[in-house]
Amino acid sequence: MNRILPLLALTLFAVACGSSDKKTATNDQTPDGQQATNPDGTPIDPDGLGGGDPALAGTNPIEGIGEVQAIMEPGTFTDGPVWSENGGALYFSTPLGDGGLYRMLPDGRAIEVRTGVALEGSQPIGNTVHPGTGEIITAEAKRITKTTFEAVLNAPASVITANYDPSSQPGQTDPYAPPPPPPGDGSFDTLNDVVARKDGTLYVTDPGYFVEGGPAVNRIFRVLPNGGPALIVDAFEDIPKPNGIALSPDEKILYVGFTAPTQGTVPYIRRYALNEDGSLAGFEKFIDLGAESAPDGLAVDLAGNVYVATTGGVEVFKPNGERWGGIAVPETPTGMTFGGPEMKTLYITTQGTHIFQITTNLAGLSQ
Repeated sequence: MNRILPLLALTLFAVACGSSDKKTATNDQTPDGQQATNPDGTPIDPDGLGGGDPALAGTNPIEGIGEVQAIMEPGTFTDGPVWSENGGALYFSTPLGDGGLYRMLPDGRAIEVRTGVALEGSQPIGNTVHPGTGEIITAEAKRITKTTFEAVLNAPASVITANYDPSSQPGQTDPYAPPPPPPGDGSFDTLNDVVARKDGTLYVTDPGYFVEGGPAVNRIFRVLPNGGPALIVDAFEDIPKPNGIALSPDEKILYVGFTAPTQGTVPYIRRYALNEDGSLAGFEKFIDLGAESAPDGLAVDLAGNVYVATTGGVEVFKPNGERWGGIAVPETPTGMTFGGPEMKTLYITTQGTHIFQITTNLAGLSQ
C-alpha cells in the first residue's frame, strides 16, 4: 500500500545562534592517545580549514538564519536524510519496526519507496547518494543496498554487500592499548550510517545495538567501489558506539561520532586521515561533546564546518574545533543533510514526529 506522508506548513520557534562562544575542543587526542597524521607524516589538518574552501573561512554559517521550520509530519522517528540532486528530492528512513525508505515529493508530501522487514534485518537506517550513478545507498541493519533515485513503491534494492571480511581487521599498533576484539564471523550487527566518496568507496558505522548475550563489537567498515565484502577499518569492544559519519569537502578527512565512550569520558567526534586509496592513515579527537549529548548524525558544509545532531539541537563547529553556535530544534535531531536548489537548506530528521529545515549562510554537502 502506498504510504503518503502529508505536508506540514508549520513554523516553530527555534534559535539559530551566531554565537561568539569559541568553545575549543578540550583534548586533541582520543582516549587511547593516538595522534592523526597524513600519509607523509604531516598533521591531519595543518591549515585548520578541514578541506574546506579558504574563501569561505570566517563566514559564520548560522548567524542570523532565524528559526527552523517543520515541513513534514511523518508521525514517527526519522533518520538518514540525504538529498538527491539527480531527483531533486529528499530521501529519509523510518527505522523503527520494519521501517521504510521515503522520498519527499515537490509538493511536500512523501511517498514510500521501499518497506523493510525487521526479521530479515532489511529495515533502512542511514542513507547516502552514489556520486557517480545517483543511486540511493542505504545502510540497513544487516546489509548495504542501493536503489535508483527514480524508484517507486516497493522498488527492488540491489545488495552491495551483506557481510564483511573478518581477516581484514587491522592489527594493534599501540602497545598500551587493549587488545582488539575478536574479528567476528563476517555478519553485520546493526549498521547505522553511511557516506560515499566520489570514487564510490563507502564508509559505514556499526555500533552493535542489536547484540544479545554479551558485549557488542563496534566497527567501522570500508566498502570498495567494486563491492565485495566490507573491510574493517576500526573495531572496538562494546564501546564507544560509532554512529554518525561524514567526509570533509576534499575527502581527505573522515569524521565519526562516538555516542557512548568509556565510562568517565564524554562523547566525542574523531577524525581519520585518509590515504588516496581510501584506507585510513591515522586518527585524532576532533571535539569533545557534553556528557548527555548523545551525538548522532553529522553534516559538513563547503567551508569545512561540521554540524552535529545532539540531544540539545544541532551544534556547529569550525574545522579547527571551535564552536560557531547551535541551532535549536524542538525535537531531538537524528540526522542532517544539505539540499535544495542552492544546497543551503539543512534538512533535519528527528526522534519526534516532524522533519525540519532551515536555510544556512553557506552551501553544504549531501552525504
